[in-house]
Amino acid sequence: MANSVIEICNNALLDLGEDAIMSLGDESKAAALCNHRWPGVRDAVLRAHPWNCATAQAELAAAAESPLWRWEFRYTLPADFLRIVRMVGPGGALVRDWEIHGGSVLCNEGAPLFITHVRRETDPRRYDALLAEALAARLAATLAYPLTGSTSLAQSCWKVYQDKLTEARGVNAREGVPESVTPVGWLGAKIGRG
Repeated sequence: MANSVIEICNNALLDLGEDAIMSLGDESKAAALCNHRWPGVRDAVLRAHPWNCATAQAELAAAAESPLWRWEFRYTLPADFLRIVRMVGPGGALVRDWEIHGGSVLCNEGAPLFITHVRRETDPRRYDALLAEALAARLAATLAYPLTGSTSLAQSCWKVYQDKLTEARGVNAREGVPESVTPVGWLGAKIGRG
């Protein structure tokens, strides 16, 4: 079943004991709060975990203007960028020393730079089930106090959100081999590279 923003918002509202909404433009406090909080909650949840459905790769070219100090190169990040998952240089070596300033990543690695990043996925039809659940849980935690005035409900919803993230991390770990545990021949099968 395809997700929609309204479906995710309604799951959050129903978890709080509130009535469902028909659209984010409804004349209700719940709809107004969902409309206001949705973009920030979406980006925070996407940024909190490298969801497979929101992960992308990009090749970055060095900017003409170098950083003023410490770093040799500046690379402009994609417009939909939320978080770097992995960065490698032209030889495929992992880049470990870098910083993000504004919309750029600064480092001493020459071009091109390759990144795997979490991107701002705005189409909820692309969200997997665990992401939709985590979004509804965080939205419920965010809306709990403004809608109900209950700090204990807000704390309870936050715990549910954290549990959803833990579940997602567990599933994600089973969908690929993390770089830190990739075996190096049969002797390295139990000892990961770090």
